[in-house]
Order: sequence, then C-alpha cells, then structure tokens
Amino acid sequence: MAASFEKCLTETDVVSRFALPISWLSVLPRIEQGSHEVHLQVTDGFGFFWEFCCSIRRMGRYRKLVLQSEGWLKFVNHKGLKVGDKIVLDSEANDFRGTQFRIRAEKLNKECDQWLDV
Repeated sequence: MAASFEKCLTETDVVSRFALPISWLSVLPRIEQGSHEVHLQVTDGFGFFWEFCCSIRRMGRYRKLVLQSEGWLKFVNHKGLKVGDKIVLDSEANDFRGTQFRIRAEKLNKECDQWLDV
C-alpha cells in the first residue's frame, strides 16, 4: 500500500517529536504484541539513510503516532529545519524489499515562491 503525507512543521515538531496521522498505522511495519514502537529506515530526498523510532501512545483519550525525538531531531538539526518548513513522507510497497519509506524536507524559497528540497 502506497501512502503520502505532508505537513508544515510546528514548534513541537522542531523541538521534540513529529506527529503522524493515525492512518499511517496501516502503512508502517507491524508493531509487535506488547510493544509500542517500531524502527523505520528512511531515505531522504538526496538518498541519505535515516533511522527513526515510531511509537504509538499507549495511554490517553486517543492513540497518537509519533517519530520519537532521538532520530527525528538529528534529521531536523542536520537539515536546519524551522517552524513553517515542510515535511513530505511517502511509502512505496515493494514485494521483494518490503515497504520503502522516503522523507523529504522542504523550505520555501520566497524569491520564486517554490518549495525546494533541503
């Protein structure tokens, strides 16, 4: 199953963690019984590999899916991301290698009013 998601970054995204829509549970590798997280290997728009830990909140009123801070903040800092920048996350099913994930970080170039990969 292929999926795509894009989001402009908030303060929480830039300093703490990145929230994903709960619908992505059906796209991610299965979270094992008794666990609340799964590790993802993701390729960015330039072909570099990143590892994120994706977890689901176990308590509270509703389930929430997030990329935890450790790998996520390395990505944010490496890309120099700020509030208002954009993340595009997509997946592509592959029968031989399993689902492949790609993440793109984009900044708005105000001179030409276009989003550019960083």
